[in-house]
Amino acid sequence: MPRQATFVARLFREGREPESVRVPRASPAPPTVLRRPAGGNDQLIFDVYALIDADGWPADAAFTFVETVSRLPADPDV
Repeated sequence: MPRQATFVARLFREGREPESVRVPRASPAPPTVLRRPAGGNDQLIFDVYALIDADGWPADAAFTFVETVSRLPADPDV
């Protein structure tokens, strides 16, 4: 049986319907934190999710929303 290169991340956030997204699997263990792009004009904004359940690993894992973080893009002249 071929090894899966991705897994399904179930994302939970208060006030929203749960969301399932396919995520690249970078290691044999589930990630403890996921960062998902959240948009933004001139800023890079990410929603951060923490692992809450890996019973379905390596096929899937569940994460809960922690915070939204942002940073300015790197200055190309530096």
